[in-house]
Amino acid sequence: MEQQVMSAALPMLILGLGWTGQFLAELMVSLQLNYAATTRDGRNNTIQWSLPSACQDIDISALPLAKTVLVTFPVMQPECMTILIDAYQKKHNTQSQWILLSSTRPFDGNPANRHTPLDRSKDTGRIPAEDIIVERGGSVLHLSGLWGGQRQPKGWVPRFPTKEAIRNKLLARQLHLIHGKDVARSILAVHEHFRPGRWIVTDNGCYDWIKLFLVWGNEEQIAMARDLAANDATCHEALGDGPLEDIVERGGVKPRLDSTEFWETFGLEPTEFLKIE
Repeated sequence: MEQQVMSAALPMLILGLGWTGQFLAELMVSLQLNYAATTRDGRNNTIQWSLPSACQDIDISALPLAKTVLVTFPVMQPECMTILIDAYQKKHNTQSQWILLSSTRPFDGNPANRHTPLDRSKDTGRIPAEDIIVERGGSVLHLSGLWGGQRQPKGWVPRFPTKEAIRNKLLARQLHLIHGKDVARSILAVHEHFRPGRWIVTDNGCYDWIKLFLVWGNEEQIAMARDLAANDATCHEALGDGPLEDIVERGGVKPRLDSTEFWETFGLEPTEFLKIE
């Protein structure tokens, strides 16, 4: 999307303030950058707006002109994305920069970078609308596990109470994360130095689920994990001999997602990392 001079435009319009938008709004305020944001109920001086399920009902009359339009929620109908972009740009008679947030789920390589073909069989309905953004010259940021604020990985461990759930984590091992503060910095960098296409955004590393269970799991979870490592043939072959502590110490967990190109392109480095203790 070709950038044009928009003297009366806000720097950014955040469609769907939500969890990610809160970090971004805080960053923009600290930098004295103006923005507008929408929420479903118009709380906290935001614009009351949401994307309707029927694409023909999209109403952009309340949406102000901005250099960058950030869509933080998944758009499940590609025609809605097309209508939204067309209506917004027709109203304001200009070409804004469009950024859509997504997940890393469709990147199935090991390792996978932003050029790795998407595994569309893992699509949850997001990809067609993302394709529209990319085709129109916009940018899709594929974010790994979001954490920060009320989202803390320590609280995720209880979600895996069964032996089968723990087994899956022992075999996968890798947990990729990105903190909300670094998400905000990433979005602002794309806004300021726009580059179209799909980007993977992680903290450039990964974490070991085994260590998370050892440090934050309950006694039952840890016992199940130890039993699986010792007696489940597939787990034992994947993890090797010895207690879980020795397996963690040996390491061997390498990132499956490669976000190096993102950080190098935009001249940034991640700053927030998970401490497992």
